[in-house]
Amino acid sequence: MFAAPLAHAERVTATGTRVENDTFGTANVWGRSLDLPEAGKIVRVMGGTYGFQLVNKDGDIVGDFLFPEDAVGFELPAGSYALRPLICRIHRHHHVEVTVEY
Repeated sequence: MFAAPLAHAERVTATGTRVENDTFGTANVWGRSLDLPEAGKIVRVMGGTYGFQLVNKDGDIVGDFLFPEDAVGFELPAGSYALRPLICRIHRHHHVEVTVEY
């Protein structure tokens, strides 16, 4: 009797934070990049109240989500991506965390 090997999907999580200070006219964006060795699919989004963008290494927007939950199921090719949280006129500090399974 032979048992079929179990397939284990890998997961990687990226973060993005954005803080804008209107008094000083400054903006800071930082986070942990999303590095996919192969194609994957977004399986979880935390935060991102006002939406977020996925940006590839060339600076092109490859995903633009007004509602964070709309990103779940979005497929990405292998590559490196940054997360850019969107902000509103009043709330100038936002964070998003995205997990991709491949």
